[in-house]
Amino acid sequence: MSFTYPLGLLGLIGIPIVIIIYILRSKYSEQTVSSTYLWTLSERFVKRRNPLSGLTGIISLILQILTIAAISLAIAHPVFILRGSANDYLFMLDSSDSMNMSDGKTTRYDIAKDEIAKIIDSSADGSTYSLYTVAGDSIVVYDHLSDKEQAKELLYEQKSTGENVDYTEALSAAQKCFDKNPSALVRFVTDKEYIVHNNLEIITVRHGNERNASLSALTYTHLGGVLKGSVNLTSYNVDGEVEVAYYLDGAETPVKTERVNVTSGNSMILEFEMELDRFSILEARLLTEDSHLSDNTVKIYNAKAENTYGTLIVSDTPFFLEAALDVLLDSGVETVSTSEYEQKLAEGIPYGLYVFHSYTPRELPDGAVWLVNADGSVDDAGFGVRGKVQPDSPVKLDKSKSTSTTAKKLLDGVLGEEIYLSEYVKYSGMYLNFTTLFEVNSTPVVFAGTNGKGNRQVVFGFDLHKSDFSLSTDFTVFLGNLLKYSFPDVFDKETFVSGEDVSVNIPAGAKNVKAISPSGKEIYVEAYGDVGIFHIDEVGTYTVSMTVLGAEREYRFYSSADVAESTPEINELRFSLAGARMYDKSDGRYDPLLILFIFLALIFIADWGVYCYEKYQLR
Repeated sequence: MSFTYPLGLLGLIGIPIVIIIYILRSKYSEQTVSSTYLWTLSERFVKRRNPLSGLTGIISLILQILTIAAISLAIAHPVFILRGSANDYLFMLDSSDSMNMSDGKTTRYDIAKDEIAKIIDSSADGSTYSLYTVAGDSIVVYDHLSDKEQAKELLYEQKSTGENVDYTEALSAAQKCFDKNPSALVRFVTDKEYIVHNNLEIITVRHGNERNASLSALTYTHLGGVLKGSVNLTSYNVDGEVEVAYYLDGAETPVKTERVNVTSGNSMILEFEMELDRFSILEARLLTEDSHLSDNTVKIYNAKAENTYGTLIVSDTPFFLEAALDVLLDSGVETVSTSEYEQKLAEGIPYGLYVFHSYTPRELPDGAVWLVNADGSVDDAGFGVRGKVQPDSPVKLDKSKSTSTTAKKLLDGVLGEEIYLSEYVKYSGMYLNFTTLFEVNSTPVVFAGTNGKGNRQVVFGFDLHKSDFSLSTDFTVFLGNLLKYSFPDVFDKETFVSGEDVSVNIPAGAKNVKAISPSGKEIYVEAYGDVGIFHIDEVGTYTVSMTVLGAEREYRFYSSADVAESTPEINELRFSLAGARMYDKSDGRYDPLLILFIFLALIFIADWGVYCYEKYQLR
């Protein structure tokens, strides 16, 4: 036995003091009684009926001594060492999306936490506890914590994610801990079934009578005012009729519903069609209740509707550009003459794209820029002008053979055959970060890159009216590619699954980029040039916000549940820890402090009872 605070034993000095006081105290007390013979007889009778009255003084002394001893021991806080009775526990807690399956009252995750709490409660004092949550990654919640209450408190603070269990990551984390201490008791609490396991215990949690069907893989096409789409409906263990509803733009009332008969273990593709000019959100929802809510909804945010900027064309002959951009852009296209540009600039209205045709501005604006037939130099443009070339006969415009990623994207679908120019501009001193797209006799004529202001820029070295490019089938395709480059979609795709890393294309000049999860958590977006990356681990709508052209803009996408987490039972072939199991235990301890306090309370009550008995019944 050891004492946490040994100086508390100094309180035992009070025992001899109490004994001395008991010896020296007066044994007599003055009482006023009747002097009649009847009272004398009555007093003798009482004494005969209470044979222990003579012991009350010594009982009170004993109780006071016990009180002093109990208080001193409580202050000293004795601890008994129990050799080889404690263990080191490592809990691997499955925090994947399937752990959210519920019976209407509790989830699998709730049951899993209760199972771990039971083990902690039943373990010997002196044991240590480590908790890892396992989903996409293994996260150490605490390591070698010895306080049971704190271990349980932190345990119940954990929340399951929307990710799938990374089997390799979970096994690797458990193996590292086992290698450090082969005597550790490893407990993997999960809803998965593992056929073979070694050196650890699998605790499987699940409700009875769980039912689940899911929606996934929502797709659509929107052409000519007609929206056509499909969604995959899978029944894992539901037989009978289910109801599926379709919603637009966040409305609470569905635009279409249908009832479908499903059978357990089968899936089907549901197709739908509706007429509408434009939309921003398309959602499919399974209205039939089941045990797993997170896979009952799939949603798509129309990136084209959310990624719109104004476009300003500065030209005295804008016909070809204006006609093409009106078709390709959902946002408004405004056109001004070259003489009106300075006045328009003074209005201070920002645009996402500035197209200058046969006009060179005095200063580059803050936004994406197209310089068409640019025959003059401008600061920060990143190139110089050597002059115009007027060949005797039309020259052929050749598509670049560059294999760079930028060239492949901007020339995707462009044939580049039989395009001729009657006049072009020769440039020099171009930045290395410009990519040549078209050339004449190995001289860059059309190129794209980033200018000195950090904005995306495209340069055409010829007048569209002095070439047959604008009349070719390549023209619209090429301009469409340039628009995607100048107005990059913030996200490369429209559908995401929880557990992915999401790439964000950051527009030129964008600031304060951050992502917000469905639960409201702010996520750091790690930027690599004009691309940001962050990880998603929840089911629901994520929002990416940023400041673009001085205005706050938000872009949304929906993170769907991983289909692998929709299956009530998932079997893995093996979850085993390599190495020789050892059975060394650490020393436990027994802390009788609570018992001492209970004993102290009892002797206080007993001493009070003896005092009352002596004072009111023995006199």
